[in-house]
Parts: sequence; C-alpha cells; structure tokens
Amino acid sequence: MMSNMINNLITKKTTALTLITGLILLLSCSATASNNGKLLDKIVAVVNDEIILHSELKHKVIKAQQELQARQVNTNIGQGFVLKVLDNMIMEKLQLQKIQQRGIKISDAELLEQIGEIARKNKLTTLQLRDQLNLAETNGFKTFSNNIRNQMLFQKLQQVEVLSKTQVTEGEITNYIQRQSLVNNRTEYHLAHIIVNLPESATPKQRDTAKKNAEKILSKLNMGEDFSQVAIRYSEGSKALLGGDLGWLGNDEIPTFFAQNVQSLEAGQHSKIIKSSIGFHIIQVIAKREKDSNIVKQFHLYRFLLLSDNALAKPHPPATLVELAENIDSLKEFQALNKQFSDIPAEVNANGDLGWLTIQEMPLNYAEAIYDLQVKKAAKPIASAQGWEILYLNAIREKDLNLANKRQQAMDTLRRKKANETYEIWLRRLKEDALIDNRLAEQYANEK
Repeated sequence: MMSNMINNLITKKTTALTLITGLILLLSCSATASNNGKLLDKIVAVVNDEIILHSELKHKVIKAQQELQARQVNTNIGQGFVLKVLDNMIMEKLQLQKIQQRGIKISDAELLEQIGEIARKNKLTTLQLRDQLNLAETNGFKTFSNNIRNQMLFQKLQQVEVLSKTQVTEGEITNYIQRQSLVNNRTEYHLAHIIVNLPESATPKQRDTAKKNAEKILSKLNMGEDFSQVAIRYSEGSKALLGGDLGWLGNDEIPTFFAQNVQSLEAGQHSKIIKSSIGFHIIQVIAKREKDSNIVKQFHLYRFLLLSDNALAKPHPPATLVELAENIDSLKEFQALNKQFSDIPAEVNANGDLGWLTIQEMPLNYAEAIYDLQVKKAAKPIASAQGWEILYLNAIREKDLNLANKRQQAMDTLRRKKANETYEIWLRRLKEDALIDNRLAEQYANEK
C-alpha cells in the first residue's frame, strides 16, 4: 500500500475540465458566496469538537479520484462518491482523536526508517525519493511523510485497541500448528471485499433489507460490472474507496468466515454472498501467488571487550592482541579470556553472547571483521570507543525464518486473524460513540 502511494503521488495531477467543473457543482452548495462572488470556506461536518471544511473535502475528493486513476479505476464523481470521501475523513478524524487520547506517537526516527525502507523497495535513496515527490507536487515529500506517519499511527492504534486485546488460548495454538502440518499454506491471495453492514442486535427487517441490498450488488457483479467500481459505490467497508482492495493475505490472515470461499475461487472470480455476524460479504480473488521461503544465513557470535581509552586513535590493534585472537580455536578458549583478564569488571562482558545474527542485523565493522572468518575462530580485534573488541564465530547456519519459532508465530497469526475479524466492528463502534454532525449528508438528503 505504501509503495502505491509513491506511484500515486508521482502521477500527474488530473487537469480535465469536467473533473474540476463537477467538483465545483457538487461542492459549491456547501460554501457561501461573498459580495465579490468568491467561494468562502464552510463547515461540512463536525466530529466531536473538530470540524471538517469544504476546502479540505474538495482536496480529498481530488486525491481520491487521482488514487483511483492511478489504479486504472474510472468512476464518476457524484454525490455518493463525495459523501463516501467525507465519511472516510470522519473516520480518520475519529481515529486521530483516539490516537491523541491514548498518547500514541511515531518518533522521527521511526518515520525516517519507514521512509528509507520504502525508498529501498523502490530502488531509490531517501534523497531521490524526496526530489521525485517534490518535483511531482509542491511539498510532495512533506505530504507523503505526513501520510506515512498517519498510516503508522493507525497501525499502532489498531494494535492498542484491537490486537492487544485479542486473546489466543494454548489449545488454539496447538490445534493451529497441527492443522498447518496437514495443509499447504504457501498460497497468498490478493483480495477485494464488499460488505453490507448489519447493525448490532439487528432486527429481522434490518437483516432482510441488508440481504436484499447484497443480492442487488451480487446481481450487478454477475452481469459483468467491475468489482472495484461496485465496491466504491456500494460497499460499506473501510476499504471501499480503494475498490474494496484488502491487499495480499495468506491463508492464516484471511478472516475465518470467508476463508473457505476464497480457497475455492480462481483469480478474477467473486464469491456468492457470505453471511457473518457483522453483515453480508462478497469476496473477489484478484490474484494468487506462492510464498517464497525466507532463508537467511545466521552467524552465532560472541564478543569480548578489552577496555582502552585510545583504541580509536590507533591505526592497528596491538600485535599481542592480534596474536591472542589468532590462537583461539574453541569457545572454551575464548571464554577463558574472562579469567585471563580478570581485572576487567565482570559486567563489561556479562552479555558476551550476541546470539544468532544476520549480516544485516550486525554493525558494519562486525560484518567486515567476520568476512571469510572460519567457524571456531576469533576475528582480528576491532577498535571501538570503549576499547578493543574480539569477536568469536561459534557457528553458521541457514534458517527459514518462515518456519522459525512456530508457536510464537502461531500465536501472532491467530491474534491477527481474530483482529482482522473484529476491526470493522471496532471502527463502527468508534463512530457510533462519537458526536457527528454530517451537514453535507443532511443537505443532500434535503435536496432529494
């Protein structure tokens, strides 16, 4: 999703006259004309004690249209589309208010790390990414950074409000591991989703109305209408403005109530109506793919530090330390350094076992020191601010991280699975508990 944002931001702005004209016609009714004929800003919604302005909505509508065009999804901007964008803004506002209440923050370091990762995935440096975004749009990098920060904040909010409260029993973990040993769990699905919501404690009449609406939607899909278009117009889910796009999900991440339906569909096919406690669903499988094994090489390292005030000032380590390291041929001999240098405080080398590390996880000077180093040997001493560090390579292994720590992974997976099933409910309750005055919706309703 984040890489898509880059493509969207560097996509040329829409300049079609029909788009701008349509926006003005749709939204001008929400603004007041001044004496000189210019449109003035006006409140279109109040969310608890915060407001959403006409100018903000207009900007978001344009952005939503550009997002869809970047996905090659064409849609008409009508009242329903504008109201859906406004509803999205209301939900974002509610989540940001909850984030502020919870004191959830994203540090600048976390943000820069995430942006750097996005740049690397797009084969760019952070500076190149910044320049491209600023070239495509005024303050493009600042806008992009703010969007990434908000995404990270929303993820943390979901962890705090939903994931952290999702409980998994030991029995569920054991059963899950046993089931996974019997099935092929290598397939991932790119899914799209349409939902017609059911209120909590829905009456039979409400259920019947929702089901009929879902049947009308299914009929449109069966007649060949584009799934994304239909989702944008009719879905009541949080991903509606993305054409219902849920992204790539593994078998272990798909909500339970439609997992079996997904597995029976081919790419491009959509499901029949699927009933759950929160509504009526229709799923489309956009594409399938097989997961790749995540094989990494890991190095089991130990470290011993000999204290020195001027190690960094020396061009080479002392010859006596080099010889000392070269003569170490076993872990027992390496650990004997603690006795040999007993004058060094015990706490200095208390955490000498660094555990299993990949090259990417260790400092660059460590990676350089153990390059071509044989197992059961010590590396040439490294200068540091504290003194001379001697690394000992105890073992090398290749490990499939997808198969590591199965029980922990099973617990994490089951929690995510349950959280995915309850997240929409949480969002709905967040909205129900808020004081919302959607003035644009009221205005459109009065015009009918």
